[in-house]
Amino acid sequence: MADEGARARGREWFQKVMGFAAPSLEGDPFFDATLEHLFADVWSRPALGVKERRIATLVVLMCLGHEPTLKLHLGAALRTGQLTDPELDELVLHVAHYAGWPVAAVASQVVRAVRAERAKAGA
Repeated sequence: MADEGARARGREWFQKVMGFAAPSLEGDPFFDATLEHLFADVWSRPALGVKERRIATLVVLMCLGHEPTLKLHLGAALRTGQLTDPELDELVLHVAHYAGWPVAAVASQVVRAVRAERAKAGA
């Protein structure tokens, strides 16, 4: 049974983190767990701010090569104002030195694609 309080907190944090309302996927066990745990419990912890968690998330996604989720979080970082274009460039350069040039090259391509999509959409 779903925890309605956790789901409501998760929706609130999803909006704050992603910059758009959580989709209505009620009854999807994976999405319910994502809202009720990842957003309600993890992103809301006070020791790190949203920007710090965003940077950690982006670095992990870059290093693992999870391009679709990286694209989602890059867009969210820019949409919410958590990170700027120069900060993203610096993050990719930093990753290049610690995780390798090929990893950062892919991340750089994804950053450019997100920028192009945002420019096309007028963002």
